[in-house]
Amino acid sequence: IMKKILMATAFLLTVLSMAPYCQRLRQPVKVESVALYTKPGDPVSSAAGTQGVTISATGYWTVSSKADWISVSPSSGSRGINEVILIYTENTGKELRTGSIVFTAKGGYSETYILKQNPAI
Repeated sequence: IMKKILMATAFLLTVLSMAPYCQRLRQPVKVESVALYTKPGDPVSSAAGTQGVTISATGYWTVSSKADWISVSPSSGSRGINEVILIYTENTGKELRTGSIVFTAKGGYSETYILKQNPAI
């Protein structure tokens, strides 16, 4: 009977020693995100220009243009409400062009803004 008591005690001590580890597993994971406040609108004119895009972020973020005719400023930021300026060149072509600007939170979550520019007349 003494052997059973010792085994039960050892088992209980093992289970209790694992409790802090299990508690850490149940803690919520903080996911950083970025959300666009500015929604894409009508195409901009064919002339060179700028457009502001307002975002809300829960942490650090970066932004990159996937179009060589659009640059962005600033290219990164931190938590809060932020405005990013898109600087686009003149469209001398005869076709509407579309460019993607990708905002990415530190954790990898991303949102894409699409800028369309009218062709030259």
